[in-house]
Amino acid sequence: KSETSTVTGFDDALTCLDDQNVKTQTMQFSPYKKPFEEEIKDWYNLLLLMTDTLEEWIKCQGQWAYLQPIFDSPDIMKQLPAENK
Repeated sequence: KSETSTVTGFDDALTCLDDQNVKTQTMQFSPYKKPFEEEIKDWYNLLLLMTDTLEEWIKCQGQWAYLQPIFDSPDIMKQLPAENK
């Protein structure tokens, strides 16, 4: 068993972000948005950044999970002792 920690619960976080994106887009089309326009734009950009970051994290974690058994194998550990530390 690996000692590497992984993050779970991405589905819940992405669902929440998607929900907030929809709500923010709705606000962007509101006729009453003018006093809040800059805040709405900043919030929307932050939500997009968070979504992109989580999606990249998911990809990276998936690739690590795929490669980890290779680097944990005794044969590879023997061939690359310095990297094993």
